Amino acid sequence: MVAKEMNKQDVGATVERKVGWAVITPAAIIVLVFFITPVLYFLRIGFETPSQSQISVPGFTLNNFGEFFQSAFYVHTLIRTVLIALCSTALCLVLALPVANLITRSSRKVKSLLIIATVFPLLVGNVVRSIGWVALLGYDGAVNSILIALGVVEEPLELLHSPVTVGIAITSVVLPIMVLTLQASMEAVSPATEQAALSLGAPPMRVFRQITFPQMMPGVVAGTSLVFVLCMNSYATPLLIGGSQVPMLAPAIYSAITTTNNWPFGAAMATTLLVVCLTVIVLYGRLLSRIFETWRKEPR
Repeated sequence: MVAKEMNKQDVGATVERKVGWAVITPAAIIVLVFFITPVLYFLRIGFETPSQSQISVPGFTLNNFGEFFQSAFYVHTLIRTVLIALCSTALCLVLALPVANLITRSSRKVKSLLIIATVFPLLVGNVVRSIGWVALLGYDGAVNSILIALGVVEEPLELLHSPVTVGIAITSVVLPIMVLTLQASMEAVSPATEQAALSLGAPPMRVFRQITFPQMMPGVVAGTSLVFVLCMNSYATPLLIGGSQVPMLAPAIYSAITTTNNWPFGAAMATTLLVVCLTVIVLYGRLLSRIFETWRKEPR
């Protein structure tokens, strides 16, 4: 009997494994053919020589990367992109936590309405949302018109074309993604642990800091990593709101390819952007895991 049960379990595990591979394989093939292969092909161009008559001249060279890191403009653009992405991600996390908590604690009907309201901005393109910011903060925009009408200022303020404005606009674009990620993570936290701590007299903020937040840490890591990558690769928002005064790397890559037809240099910048994104995410994950381990071992 024991042998038969073990054989049934082995057969069931084998069937489940085959079904899993059957489900995953088509998606993996699509991602490999239509995403990974084109990206790798484009990144390979970064190691070739520029050409005016074709995309690039085959060969291997590091001149494109040398040109990038020897240019103060592009190095400052990279640093600015990383700083704006980090600040936008941090601001996004701070703003998303209370919203995700509100959605999680709400009743089923209210929760559905709040989720719909959170998802709705994602149905509008980034260009439309960026134009909305321009209409709001522009020289003749709504904010300046109200300030002048109230007598607060005599001349319109230059609210656009600043790193702060670009960071706020990028935060507004990616905020729904962070809210949904954190909300899904909060839903997995057992209410019993929170209720037990509250019944023992722990303040709500301490319950959240020592019980709720550590349990939703995987969602925090996933949400902040995804949002950081999206911020690093923002194109429409910094282009329309920051313009030439606040250059970021994604518009610079597009400009290098379309304006000067320098595909290898654009690919070298794209490779640098990819490496920086992966490096920051890996270091961030390791740092957060160490902080969490130290936090978990602290005496309560």
